[in-house]
Amino acid sequence: MADSLHVFELLDKPESISSIPSIISVFGADSFLKQHAIEAILQQSGCDLASVKKVEGEVTMWRDIHDALATRSLFDEEGRRFSIVRAADTFVSKNRAYLEKWSEKPADDATLALELTSFPGNTKLFKLVQKRGLIVDCNPPLKARSKTNLDETAILKWIINWGRGHHAVQLSTKQANILVERVGAVFGLLDSELAKLALFADANQKVTDEQVKEMVGGWRTKTVWEIADSIAEGRIHQAMEQIDRLMTSGQNAIGVSAQLSWSFRRFGLAAYLVEQQERFGGKAILNKALETAGFRVYEVDDAARRLKRIGRARAKLILPWLKDLDMKLKGSHSNDDRARFALEEFVMRMG
Repeated sequence: MADSLHVFELLDKPESISSIPSIISVFGADSFLKQHAIEAILQQSGCDLASVKKVEGEVTMWRDIHDALATRSLFDEEGRRFSIVRAADTFVSKNRAYLEKWSEKPADDATLALELTSFPGNTKLFKLVQKRGLIVDCNPPLKARSKTNLDETAILKWIINWGRGHHAVQLSTKQANILVERVGAVFGLLDSELAKLALFADANQKVTDEQVKEMVGGWRTKTVWEIADSIAEGRIHQAMEQIDRLMTSGQNAIGVSAQLSWSFRRFGLAAYLVEQQERFGGKAILNKALETAGFRVYEVDDAARRLKRIGRARAKLILPWLKDLDMKLKGSHSNDDRARFALEEFVMRMG
């Protein structure tokens, strides 16, 4: 199989994968999209889902994966063997030579799927997987010839199609836009909001604009945006109190983290863009950097003020801190109590 494809293409037409390759990379920042990409591929593979082996990349070893790929099931000797390595970034770093060898001469009746946060295109492994396997980009879609600007048209189309196909609710473009404005490009949260709206759909699977405005971004979603504002303004004590309220109500740290990451990733990217402009001798224009990072025109003034409060030194660390938080929530801090600790640690760093 040849070129990589975006997860939206895969979810829209999973049958476009005519055959399941022996090596697959599913990469990106959005866990919800990666999960559904894997599920779509598994459905196309025809594998016995009960026999699919799933392991965590932080703790698994190559020999265990290799044994799983080489061992036939007692109950399905003719079936395809399928192993998935979740949070596989560390696994790839430790076992790159083995993975390159596997990618060069893989077994015809076994598939290894790597679930990654990033998959650099300049590596030998990327080029091997691109040539012999399948690469699925699970980041939010970007506009053509842009590395930062989200393709809002594609996101709105996904929301409408996903709502109709998975939740039996038919939204207009205007209604889908309300979801994006209130939730952001956090697809797990968008899916939750669509599921909630489906409960209020009429016999024609439609909801009114008023229902969308009333139901989307209930007090939990609103509170997370308030937490983001409190952190950006330096009101850390208030942010911690709001987090405690959410946790007490049953919200989990991963959901809160996803929404906060959407907000603060833009600050981190803006700081990076300013530094790049200065490094190459150009005049750094903060407002332009903030727009490029994803802030809307009417948000730029407030965002500039908040970024100045955060300060250059901390702003440059936002992206690494978010990556560290994501890795902890997927690994060492995956249980509820430790997840909350990791989230609060990020908030304190931003203080």
